[in-house]
Amino acid sequence: MTSLEIVGLVAIILISAFAVVAVIVAIPLFRLLNRVRFMADKLSESLVPMVEKLNDTITHLNAEVGSITDLTQSVASIVEQLEKIIRLARIVVTSPIVKLISASAGLIRSPTQKKKNSILNFYKGESLI
Repeated sequence: MTSLEIVGLVAIILISAFAVVAVIVAIPLFRLLNRVRFMADKLSESLVPMVEKLNDTITHLNAEVGSITDLTQSVASIVEQLEKIIRLARIVVTSPIVKLISASAGLIRSPTQKKKNSILNFYKGESLI
């Protein structure tokens, strides 16, 4: 046997050994890839309905938020109307009351003031008439 034949024989043995090692490593790798693909399919099957339910829930929530916005605007409008009514009631009620109080105070004060003036005039020596 020549050295070239020995090198060829060694190369064939090494290539065969690498092929066996590659097959030994590839079999579990293919199993792992199949399991990952199977899990991805199962995950996809379960996620699609969940995403659809989530989409329906968010759509429903958006509609509820819209109705809450409408309700808030209605309450704000009612509050504005109540503020206007309260201001009007304050003007309508307090203005006559203030006038009545000031008129009654003037009427009550008037005789008392005349009496005080007449007493002061008497002491000053002026006539009461």
